[in-house]
Amino acid sequence: MKLFAIFVLALFVAACGDSEPLSSETDTVPGPDQKVAKSFAYPVGKKPFVTSERDSGDQWYNAQDFGENNHLGEDWNKNSGGNTDCGEPVYASADGVITYAEHAGSGWGNVIIIEHLLEDGSKVQTLYGHLKTILRKEGQVTRRKKIGTIGDADGKYLCHLHFELRDDSNLMWDKVFIGYSPIRKGWLDPSEFIDENR
Repeated sequence: MKLFAIFVLALFVAACGDSEPLSSETDTVPGPDQKVAKSFAYPVGKKPFVTSERDSGDQWYNAQDFGENNHLGEDWNKNSGGNTDCGEPVYASADGVITYAEHAGSGWGNVIIIEHLLEDGSKVQTLYGHLKTILRKEGQVTRRKKIGTIGDADGKYLCHLHFELRDDSNLMWDKVFIGYSPIRKGWLDPSEFIDENR
Protein backbone atom coordinates (compact mmCIF):
# COMPACT_ATOMS: atom_id res chain seq x y z
CA MET A 1 0.00 0.00 0.00
CA LYS A 2 2.86 2.41 0.81
CA LEU A 3 4.44 1.73 -2.59
CA PHE A 4 1.14 2.49 -4.29
CA ALA A 5 0.77 5.75 -2.35
CA ILE A 6 4.33 6.77 -3.21
CA PHE A 7 3.73 5.91 -6.87
CA VAL A 8 0.52 7.95 -6.99
CA LEU A 9 2.21 10.86 -5.21
CA ALA A 10 5.15 10.77 -7.65
CA LEU A 11 2.73 10.63 -10.57
CA PHE A 12 0.80 13.58 -9.15
CA VAL A 13 3.96 15.65 -8.62
CA ALA A 14 5.19 14.83 -12.13
CA ALA A 15 1.85 15.84 -13.61
CA CYS A 16 1.93 19.12 -11.71
CA GLY A 17 5.45 20.02 -12.80
CA ASP A 18 6.27 21.79 -16.01
CA SER A 19 3.86 19.75 -18.07
CA GLU A 20 1.47 21.54 -20.35
CA PRO A 21 -2.25 20.84 -19.92
CA LEU A 22 -3.92 18.65 -22.47
CA SER A 23 -5.22 21.29 -24.82
CA SER A 24 -8.01 21.33 -27.28
CA GLU A 25 -8.33 23.24 -30.50
CA THR A 26 -11.69 24.30 -29.12
CA ASP A 27 -10.43 25.68 -25.78
CA THR A 28 -12.13 28.89 -24.80
CA VAL A 29 -11.16 31.50 -22.26
CA PRO A 30 -14.05 32.70 -20.11
CA GLY A 31 -14.61 36.40 -20.64
CA PRO A 32 -16.12 39.10 -18.49
CA ASP A 33 -19.57 38.23 -19.85
CA GLN A 34 -19.46 34.70 -18.42
CA LYS A 35 -22.75 33.89 -16.74
CA VAL A 36 -22.73 33.26 -13.00
CA ALA A 37 -23.72 29.69 -12.09
CA LYS A 38 -26.53 30.37 -9.61
CA SER A 39 -27.58 26.76 -9.13
CA PHE A 40 -26.25 23.29 -9.87
CA ALA A 41 -28.05 20.12 -10.95
CA TYR A 42 -27.09 16.49 -11.46
CA PRO A 43 -25.66 15.65 -14.90
CA VAL A 44 -27.88 12.58 -15.49
CA GLY A 45 -31.55 11.70 -15.43
CA LYS A 46 -34.71 13.39 -16.61
CA LYS A 47 -34.96 15.49 -13.46
CA PRO A 48 -32.31 17.96 -12.24
CA PHE A 49 -31.98 16.16 -8.90
CA VAL A 50 -31.42 12.46 -8.33
CA THR A 51 -30.69 10.28 -5.34
CA SER A 52 -27.49 8.33 -4.90
CA GLU A 53 -29.29 5.08 -4.03
CA ARG A 54 -31.03 2.72 -6.41
CA ASP A 55 -34.72 3.57 -6.35
CA SER A 56 -37.67 3.76 -8.72
CA GLY A 57 -38.00 7.54 -8.40
CA ASP A 58 -35.22 8.73 -10.70
CA GLN A 59 -33.74 5.49 -12.15
CA TRP A 60 -30.10 6.52 -11.41
CA TYR A 61 -27.61 5.73 -8.67
CA ASN A 62 -24.06 6.58 -7.65
CA ALA A 63 -22.19 3.30 -8.20
CA GLN A 64 -18.88 4.54 -6.76
CA ASP A 65 -18.91 7.55 -4.48
CA PHE A 66 -16.36 10.33 -4.12
CA GLY A 67 -13.48 9.19 -1.86
CA GLU A 68 -14.44 5.50 -2.03
CA ASN A 69 -11.21 3.64 -2.88
CA ASN A 70 -9.59 7.08 -3.40
CA HIS A 71 -12.04 7.89 -6.21
CA LEU A 72 -11.85 11.54 -7.31
CA GLY A 73 -15.40 11.69 -8.59
CA GLU A 74 -18.67 9.80 -8.72
CA ASP A 75 -19.69 7.05 -11.16
CA TRP A 76 -23.33 7.38 -12.23
CA ASN A 77 -25.29 4.40 -13.62
CA LYS A 78 -28.89 3.59 -14.45
CA ASN A 79 -30.62 1.24 -12.03
CA SER A 80 -31.01 -1.34 -14.80
CA GLY A 81 -27.24 -1.98 -14.78
CA GLY A 82 -24.85 -3.31 -17.37
CA ASN A 83 -24.60 -1.15 -20.46
CA THR A 84 -28.24 -0.03 -20.37
CA ASP A 85 -27.15 3.58 -19.89
CA CYS A 86 -24.94 3.70 -23.02
CA GLY A 87 -26.01 6.68 -25.09
CA GLU A 88 -28.08 8.29 -22.32
CA PRO A 89 -27.85 12.10 -22.24
CA VAL A 90 -25.29 13.93 -20.11
CA TYR A 91 -26.20 17.46 -19.05
CA ALA A 92 -24.15 20.48 -17.96
CA SER A 93 -24.44 20.69 -14.20
CA ALA A 94 -24.66 24.51 -14.25
CA ASP A 95 -24.15 27.56 -16.44
CA GLY A 96 -20.53 27.77 -17.55
CA VAL A 97 -17.95 27.73 -20.33
CA ILE A 98 -16.53 24.59 -21.93
CA THR A 99 -12.74 24.70 -21.53
CA TYR A 100 -11.90 21.16 -22.70
CA ALA A 101 -13.77 18.77 -25.00
CA GLU A 102 -11.88 15.95 -26.70
CA HIS A 103 -10.76 12.35 -26.52
CA ALA A 104 -8.46 12.08 -23.49
CA GLY A 105 -6.83 8.73 -24.22
CA SER A 106 -7.00 5.22 -22.84
CA GLY A 107 -9.11 4.83 -19.74
CA TRP A 108 -10.97 8.09 -20.31
CA GLY A 109 -12.52 8.18 -23.75
CA ASN A 110 -14.20 11.50 -24.51
CA VAL A 111 -14.09 14.12 -21.75
CA ILE A 112 -15.70 17.53 -21.30
CA ILE A 113 -14.60 20.06 -18.66
CA ILE A 114 -16.79 23.08 -17.88
CA GLU A 115 -15.71 26.09 -15.84
CA HIS A 116 -18.38 27.69 -13.64
CA LEU A 117 -18.19 31.20 -12.18
CA LEU A 118 -19.76 31.37 -8.70
CA GLU A 119 -21.57 34.37 -7.21
CA ASP A 120 -18.62 35.11 -4.88
CA GLY A 121 -16.24 35.38 -7.86
CA SER A 122 -14.55 32.01 -7.29
CA LYS A 123 -14.67 29.24 -9.88
CA VAL A 124 -15.24 25.50 -9.96
CA GLN A 125 -14.98 22.98 -12.77
CA THR A 126 -17.08 19.94 -13.58
CA LEU A 127 -15.56 17.04 -15.52
CA TYR A 128 -17.67 14.54 -17.49
CA GLY A 129 -15.69 11.42 -18.39
CA HIS A 130 -16.06 8.24 -20.48
CA LEU A 131 -18.46 9.91 -22.92
CA LYS A 132 -19.58 8.13 -26.07
CA THR A 133 -20.20 11.39 -27.89
CA ILE A 134 -19.37 15.05 -27.36
CA LEU A 135 -22.28 17.23 -28.48
CA ARG A 136 -20.87 20.62 -27.41
CA LYS A 137 -17.18 21.44 -27.93
CA GLU A 138 -16.91 25.10 -27.03
CA GLY A 139 -18.57 28.19 -25.70
CA GLN A 140 -21.09 28.91 -23.01
CA VAL A 141 -23.56 26.29 -21.86
CA THR A 142 -26.58 26.56 -19.61
CA ARG A 143 -27.62 24.38 -16.68
CA ARG A 144 -29.09 21.07 -17.92
CA LYS A 145 -28.01 21.67 -21.54
CA LYS A 146 -27.28 18.33 -23.22
CA ILE A 147 -23.50 18.20 -23.82
CA GLY A 148 -22.82 14.52 -24.57
CA THR A 149 -23.86 10.92 -24.09
CA ILE A 150 -22.73 8.23 -21.67
CA GLY A 151 -20.10 5.83 -22.97
CA ASP A 152 -17.69 3.11 -21.95
CA ALA A 153 -14.25 4.72 -22.50
CA ASP A 154 -13.82 2.92 -25.81
CA GLY A 155 -14.87 -0.44 -24.37
CA LYS A 156 -12.64 -0.29 -21.29
CA TYR A 157 -15.55 -0.26 -18.78
CA LEU A 158 -19.25 -0.88 -18.61
CA CYS A 159 -21.04 2.33 -19.55
CA HIS A 160 -21.23 5.00 -16.84
CA LEU A 161 -20.54 8.68 -16.30
CA HIS A 162 -17.43 9.60 -14.30
CA PHE A 163 -18.32 13.00 -12.82
CA GLU A 164 -15.85 15.25 -10.95
CA LEU A 165 -16.12 18.66 -9.32
CA ARG A 166 -12.99 20.72 -8.61
CA ASP A 167 -12.37 24.07 -6.93
CA ASP A 168 -9.87 26.65 -8.15
CA SER A 169 -7.14 25.36 -5.82
CA ASN A 170 -6.93 22.20 -7.94
CA LEU A 171 -3.53 21.76 -9.58
CA MET A 172 -5.16 19.80 -12.42
CA TRP A 173 -7.32 22.75 -13.54
CA ASP A 174 -8.28 22.22 -17.20
CA LYS A 175 -6.41 18.90 -17.19
CA VAL A 176 -7.51 15.29 -17.27
CA PHE A 177 -5.87 13.40 -14.39
CA ILE A 178 -6.11 9.86 -13.08
CA GLY A 179 -9.53 9.09 -11.60
CA TYR A 180 -8.10 7.82 -8.29
CA SER A 181 -5.71 9.40 -5.82
CA PRO A 182 -5.28 9.52 -2.03
CA ILE A 183 -4.55 13.24 -2.48
CA ARG A 184 -7.90 14.96 -2.97
CA LYS A 185 -6.94 18.61 -2.41
CA GLY A 186 -8.93 20.68 -4.87
CA TRP A 187 -11.51 17.97 -5.59
CA LEU A 188 -14.98 18.34 -4.09
CA ASP A 189 -17.72 15.82 -3.34
CA PRO A 190 -20.01 16.42 -6.35
CA SER A 191 -23.31 15.36 -4.76
CA GLU A 192 -22.60 17.30 -1.59
CA PHE A 193 -21.76 20.44 -3.59
CA ILE A 194 -24.83 20.13 -5.82
CA ASP A 195 -27.15 19.54 -2.87
CA GLU A 196 -25.75 22.65 -1.15
CA ASN A 197 -26.00 24.77 -4.33
CA ARG A 198 -29.39 23.95 -5.83
